[in-house]
Amino acid sequence: MKSARSIFGAICLAVCAGAASAQATTVDGGADDAAATMLQLRDGSIQWGTIRAHDPDGLTFVRLDNGGVVRLEWSRLHPEQERELRSSFGYVDLTGDEVFIDADRIVTVDGTELVGIIIDRTADAILLKTAGTTIPVPKNRVAGASTTVQVPALEVYTKDELYGRESAAAQLGTAAGNFKLGQFCERIYDFPRAIEHYQRAAELDRSYRTEDIRLAVQRSNERAKLQDQLEYLAQIDVLSVRRKYDDALARAVAFKEKFPGSALIPDAKRKQDRVVKARDRYIGERVTQMWYTQAGRLATAAAMKMGLEEARGYLDDRMRDELLAKVAKEAARISKEATPDTVRQMWAKRSKAHWYRASYGYGTWMLGRDAALKGQKAEEKKPEANPKDKARAELEEKIKRYLENQEMARKAKSSAEQSDDLEGVWKELSSAARAQWM
Repeated sequence: MKSARSIFGAICLAVCAGAASAQATTVDGGADDAAATMLQLRDGSIQWGTIRAHDPDGLTFVRLDNGGVVRLEWSRLHPEQERELRSSFGYVDLTGDEVFIDADRIVTVDGTELVGIIIDRTADAILLKTAGTTIPVPKNRVAGASTTVQVPALEVYTKDELYGRESAAAQLGTAAGNFKLGQFCERIYDFPRAIEHYQRAAELDRSYRTEDIRLAVQRSNERAKLQDQLEYLAQIDVLSVRRKYDDALARAVAFKEKFPGSALIPDAKRKQDRVVKARDRYIGERVTQMWYTQAGRLATAAAMKMGLEEARGYLDDRMRDELLAKVAKEAARISKEATPDTVRQMWAKRSKAHWYRASYGYGTWMLGRDAALKGQKAEEKKPEANPKDKARAELEEKIKRYLENQEMARKAKSSAEQSDDLEGVWKELSSAARAQWM
């Protein structure tokens, strides 16, 4: 006895066969002009009839029982049947199926980003292979070590190169080998070769996946008609991987005007949404990193030229605004949408999974005894896990004794004398120690 899943799979295939026949039915044609089709809806109900018309948003269905005409969005169908019908009619999103490979990313000193495969190094250049050409990158123009990224294979290799590599390893004497190669050709947008291998699979074995082959040939024919549109959409993914989010979004938004009435307009919209999510996720990560980095730089610069009171005033007022401006400027290089307001919101919503250890260092005593020793008892109760913890505990004990001595001396001084004393010690601290305190 067949499982429910296999039975439903057989039903889906039968439906697709009916849908393919119904595709030829015109809007003016009657319900009897096409083979009956069974639709299984998302709520579990079943309807028999014919598919009169279809478009990227849904289909027009003529009911067999009463002749009524109903408009159904694709989302109203059972997910498996929706996927089969959309695939058979060519309304597909190939993003998840596209071939991706590991590549090398090189950033030059002027910020230019180059992606490809490093194939050789000479005394003064790096040879980087991209689709159809090899670029010599002068070593004195490289900003740092190359990194590995995942990119669409067509960004590095041509269709002929990818096909040649895959076909050399394929079992072309078998139906299965040709079918698999046909699927690969679809993934690199080489639809004529895909059709060729699907048909070759059918010739080698008439019983091999007959319905899958029929649908694959039909799908490839539909996609071949949309070749330029699919390649246009693929470029959105390339730009997004390169983190050129504004360019990727502009391309996605322009698709509707460039290809009015296209069946792939919903695909362009989905890509647009994915680029926005990828952009916001990356900028959010960078904001967190840059915030700590810029805070350290500002503190170091201030510690080198400011006295204690000026540094305190700077921390309470100007540093916050300067820090936000610095981070926003860096984020704006990623996307023009990264305004100071969005950067502030991203910092507030940042992930707090990682902890950053901070210390007042040798300036701890300047806080005053109570503030410096706050939480000290809780710390002393913690077990010493390693030599670093032991050394830290010894340092804290020395600070504690020093603070007690300073407290006794401080009580005998006037407030003016205490202020002068703090300023004097501040000047004696190294700039690194002052920056750490800030």
